[in-house]
Amino acid sequence: MDDTYCLRAATEADAEGLAVLHTDSWRRTYRGMMSDAFLDGGALDDRRRVWRERLGTVNPDQFVLLADDGGRIVGFVCAFAHEDPTWGAYIDNLHVVHDTRRRGIGRALMSGAADWICRTQPGAGVYLWVMEANTPARMFYDRLGARNVETVELPDPDGGHAPNCRYVWADARALL
Repeated sequence: MDDTYCLRAATEADAEGLAVLHTDSWRRTYRGMMSDAFLDGGALDDRRRVWRERLGTVNPDQFVLLADDGGRIVGFVCAFAHEDPTWGAYIDNLHVVHDTRRRGIGRALMSGAADWICRTQPGAGVYLWVMEANTPARMFYDRLGARNVETVELPDPDGGHAPNCRYVWADARALL
């Protein structure tokens, strides 16, 4: 990849590509944090269901932005406005294809989500949850200026539980 990707809003037709990227990212990142049986078994069907539902339903408080490199989805972010009266908008997912990391795609996607949040919910903060054991992601959010304000045990999609950190930005403009 030569960094000529473009950012665009996801469409219903992107559901399968997002599910595949999302599952691959989970398999590479969450091995040992989620069960192998789930990651190697039901994770792809779970992500297909989620992305078909999200992209097949109109929700003005949902935004899915993807990085497209000549028809190949190389990253995506999913944000929800008005999710929490204290913390603001919620970044539910940020995933970048493994072999395209460290090229600014994650930062560009976060900036694109922040731009949408600023237009949708002016003055709002932004937060996300990240598994405590996911050190590379936590370091990335630290570099983007987030604060880890709490760590709590949360359920994960495979039926387990894990400590998760709430990372926050007081104002989405900090990500622009």
